[in-house]
Amino acid sequence: MIRIYLDWNVISSLKRSDFQEINEFIDKYKQYMQFPYSPAHFTDLMKSYNPDNTFFNSDLETLENLSGKHHIRWEKDRVKPLFGQPKEFFEGVKDNEDISDLMDMEKIFMNLDESLNDIGLSKVGILMKSLFELQPSGIEITEENRDVLKKMFPNIKPGSSMWDLMKDIGPFSSKLLKDREYYKDFRNLLAEQGFKLEANSANWSYDAVIKNIDEFLLKLGVKMSYLEYVETSLKYKKSPITQFEFYTTAYLMLDMIGYKTDKLPKATDNLQNIQADGEHSFYGGHCDYFVSMDKKLGVKSKVLYNEFNIDTKIIEPKDFISELSKVIDPLTNNINFIEEEIDFCKKESIIESYVDENGDGVESIAYKLPRFYFNFFNYVVYTNYPEQGGFVMTFRKVFKNFSRFVYFTESETLIDSVCNYFGYENKEELKSKKYEFIHEDTKTIFDWNFEGGLIRLENEEDTKRPILSYIISTKLKTA
Repeated sequence: MIRIYLDWNVISSLKRSDFQEINEFIDKYKQYMQFPYSPAHFTDLMKSYNPDNTFFNSDLETLENLSGKHHIRWEKDRVKPLFGQPKEFFEGVKDNEDISDLMDMEKIFMNLDESLNDIGLSKVGILMKSLFELQPSGIEITEENRDVLKKMFPNIKPGSSMWDLMKDIGPFSSKLLKDREYYKDFRNLLAEQGFKLEANSANWSYDAVIKNIDEFLLKLGVKMSYLEYVETSLKYKKSPITQFEFYTTAYLMLDMIGYKTDKLPKATDNLQNIQADGEHSFYGGHCDYFVSMDKKLGVKSKVLYNEFNIDTKIIEPKDFISELSKVIDPLTNNINFIEEEIDFCKKESIIESYVDENGDGVESIAYKLPRFYFNFFNYVVYTNYPEQGGFVMTFRKVFKNFSRFVYFTESETLIDSVCNYFGYENKEELKSKKYEFIHEDTKTIFDWNFEGGLIRLENEEDTKRPILSYIISTKLKTA
């Protein structure tokens, strides 16, 4: 299946009449496409949550119809392909606490003492608080940083303790996230300190942005690259910096530093909008396509995808049908399939080549396919065996993005497509082998023999990803 991530603005716009053609296209080819949803969709969706808001229920229904149960979410050290309906996820997040409550340090330590009271440790919270009160904040207030620090920690003064800072973190985080004017003032304050790119930065080529920011930081006297600066901003964490934190922070700091700054025009807009955009961009980097109506989100994503070597293609809704039409496999020609696939192996599509090293004439060439073969595979390796008189074409799903997983539904749909294409009469055997292929820790093979060759569909031993091979004998043809 072709994995497509839709920005929330696209999903919420599907109910509009001018999106009818896109809806019809999705309905026609939905079996070949997958639209995973993420927590970032709910960050956007929950802004309009009201039991009486019919548009909210309509948008939630649209998300469910599109995504089915395909959910992606960062958990601990990686993004996981989860399975659950959006309505189930909504029930879990609709009563989430306010961030200021979650970071109210007095409340946290009080709750800690209450929870430990039954085992005789009711004073642990008080003890920890007293230790933080004795520990210096370690922050030096200077003329250069005074205004910024006062904005972040209004109660800070020379000699402030770590506890003084911790008490201010909750209110600061809450205001920064929810108060549009507070965030814009904070961003302007950084600009006044010289931490803002030149106005012409909006015209920079996407592949030169990070290099130009590196030069900007160097002129400021910051002796580190942009990505090093992002990493430094996260070093306060005791736990290792995750890929999710690093990427979304890099996205947010592009806005803070003045690159394609989000104007936050609506009264309901705030920093959460930018944070959600960064998460959409991150999760989009786990898919084949990222579709966005927000030009600034698209450009920032293009900048970071280029920097992180993410091959996800970013498109706008107006290009959705034309772009997807190019890559969807109609699965119509099962007679001349070998000739068709050989025709895909064009010189301009070569990615890598492996020359003869053992003197036996064996050579392999990897090609990027012009479409998703069986609406799944995106690369083929052509290997010629001159001594044996044949060649092998091996089709793979190669991830040139953040993704390292395949949903079981993707494997399931692929098996159905291949078996329908080449035929598989024993339905009971197909059902059991398909379950074994997807769910069991075993090597499973589907074979089709034909005059002059063999077709083989199997699961890769380590990753369990499907592989399709055409093993062709040329000796038979010349005999």
